[in-house]
Amino acid sequence: MTAAALLPTPTLLAWMADVLMAQGVAAQPALQTAGLLLRTSLRGIDTHGISRLPGYVERLAAGEVNPRAVPRIESDAAGWLRCDGDGGLGQVVASFALEQAMARASQQPLVACHIRATGHLAALAVYVAAAAEQGFFAFLCQRTPPVMALPGASGPVIGNNPLAFALPLASHAPLVFDMANSVVARGHVAQAVREGQHHIPPEWALGPDGQPTSDPVLALQGAMQPIAGHKGLGLAMLVECLAASMGGVTSAPEAGAGTAGSAANASAFALVINPALTTGREALDASVQAWMQTYLAASGPGARYPGQRQAECEQQRSRDGVPVSAGLLAELRAVGERAGRPLPAGITP
Repeated sequence: MTAAALLPTPTLLAWMADVLMAQGVAAQPALQTAGLLLRTSLRGIDTHGISRLPGYVERLAAGEVNPRAVPRIESDAAGWLRCDGDGGLGQVVASFALEQAMARASQQPLVACHIRATGHLAALAVYVAAAAEQGFFAFLCQRTPPVMALPGASGPVIGNNPLAFALPLASHAPLVFDMANSVVARGHVAQAVREGQHHIPPEWALGPDGQPTSDPVLALQGAMQPIAGHKGLGLAMLVECLAASMGGVTSAPEAGAGTAGSAANASAFALVINPALTTGREALDASVQAWMQTYLAASGPGARYPGQRQAECEQQRSRDGVPVSAGLLAELRAVGERAGRPLPAGITP
């Protein structure tokens, strides 16, 4: 991404929360949502960070997201939680669900949680990373609207259904792995359109005719291609099993206004394991160190483990500011003007 501006993080955080509050979101959930979107951008996941704010504002304005949602645990039995998100912002709902799961995992080795009626979660990495920073292993996946298909399909057949996991590492930033089951997340195509790019790799997506396309506009009208063909579809079905069927969800989420592919009413699944109550933290650390050393040694002098680059990026951007492209800067300014919350002065192209 070619940066048109560097946005200072404290100023950006306060402004984003203010924009959400202008849509009727209370102060604490607005700050929580803004903070998670900002942390996503700080970690270098630009397609799912502050760039999602305009779409969230559209959903709130259209009544697709409940600004005053109060998530709750509907049932709690033998390590299986059911969380009703009350149609709220995904950052608020997922954070609540994982906090509840971690609280219970302090007393038992494993806790699973099905989450329904939640908004778009954006990048799953920030949730599982936060859990790992507290000493837990965490897995999270979300069911998305159908956006993915193999060549020849008449339209999207299944969501790209992202999944993520994180593991605490002794004396290091957590291992964090986050992926959509499409070759790239749909947000990359949306970003290409926003920045005026005319071509994308043909292996990313299909056009409306079901054939690979390099036109990002046609790609948004078609479907994303899965990673490794049928294997990517199989992983997407795993998420359907966990995030839909295990909660009795029968209807597919619908993508509303804003960024294609991000639903305002979706479902998710989280799993939290407390290593202190399974093998013990010392045994876990010894095991991870053993296979991690093999991985790093064999991968060469520049090797990194998943999540390491994001942690380094977060440190650097927290110090220097978040780079924002000209296209996104224009969108943020427009959102601020419509909300009566102009982008703060002092941010220069």
